[in-house]
Amino acid sequence: MDSRACACVKSELDLFNVNPVQLSTEDSSFTEIFPIASLSDKTPIEFYVSGSGEHYLDLAHTLLHLQVKVKKKNGTILGAPDQVAPINYLLNTLFSECSITLNDKQVSSQANYAYRCIFYALLSPRAVQESMLTSGLFYKDSASKHESVELANASDNINPGYQTIYSICKESKLIDMIGPLHFDLGNQSKCLINSVNFRIKLEKNKDSFALMSATQDFKIVIVHASLFVRKVKVAPSVMITHEVPLSKGFIKIPIRRTEVKSFALSSGMQSLIIPNAFIGQLPTRLIIDGNRMIPSKPLQPKFDHRNSYSRCYMSLFTDVGQYHTDQDINISYREYKEGYTLVATDLTPDLSADGMHESILRMIFEMDSITLCRLACSDFILRSKFGGVYASDELPKTINNYSCFIINLDPKAKPGSH
Repeated sequence: MDSRACACVKSELDLFNVNPVQLSTEDSSFTEIFPIASLSDKTPIEFYVSGSGEHYLDLAHTLLHLQVKVKKKNGTILGAPDQVAPINYLLNTLFSECSITLNDKQVSSQANYAYRCIFYALLSPRAVQESMLTSGLFYKDSASKHESVELANASDNINPGYQTIYSICKESKLIDMIGPLHFDLGNQSKCLINSVNFRIKLEKNKDSFALMSATQDFKIVIVHASLFVRKVKVAPSVMITHEVPLSKGFIKIPIRRTEVKSFALSSGMQSLIIPNAFIGQLPTRLIIDGNRMIPSKPLQPKFDHRNSYSRCYMSLFTDVGQYHTDQDINISYREYKEGYTLVATDLTPDLSADGMHESILRMIFEMDSITLCRLACSDFILRSKFGGVYASDELPKTINNYSCFIINLDPKAKPGSH
């Protein structure tokens, strides 16, 4: 036994303590919210949740309920010869953009929303794909058969995923779907306080994008749309404790921002450099070309007869946080090269892109006192805390709040260094 080890007591010997009791939440329930305008093929779907009252909002449990039908362009019902079916995970891929507004201020706008959602579905465990995601009309496509719309007995070109979705929507049957929306505020567990109005707007994709068919003579008709939000009744004592710091500052809800960007690639290109793919904050996961190559040994998959792509495949698990966990990704090694080729790279120094903390890389800046002074005076946050430039013998004797100073290590009579 190591002398530095701490002693512990097993839980079965802890005979005098009782389990804690949850008293902060008194009640919660799901409330159905309807669109603020009538449904139309040419207008977005917009939901508005008023912040009045005493209830907080649990955005992590926001559910979208849709009922749709696939019809011909002229509005008539599909017949037996019509071979058409929606794309996978229609509940979310039906939309091209998802915008979130709090108190009439837009806080996020998810462009390429359909791609974000299908990535989520493809990287989910098999048990999730075959259970919860089916309520959003997700049925995994067969590898290399993603674009197959064949229904005949040509077994070598049949996509069971497409066949299943076709059987659900044929003859313009009603497709009933429900599931989570994928937006950044909904991917964290903190509640949104009352008095904050919540608005969500969904822009619909074109029918040519959302439907798979040899022709474009069909459309998707939204019959019903509603949003289920979980409202939480918080204990009065907790609300009072929130009001005191709220009168002096702001609530803080850390989110992990997800952004999907698309780039046009010319056919036949063997290499490509995309400059300024991200300007400003770098993501935690990405394949990026910068002053440090990640990974240090380039990924060079060979999808021909050599079948040499194991490192790319393993990156799905090591860099998406699924390595040494009980969760899986429902993409087999064989399927990986047949249309499920996704490559991930974790850019955090401690492989903690999934963690609930931020990893900070050490950065060194060299600038003179004039530059620092200009920075502190121009930045809004620093300006409120900036105390000024002082020599070592002129520092304030008393500091009552958090402040920012530029200090000359020498006294006032000498030039010194800052």
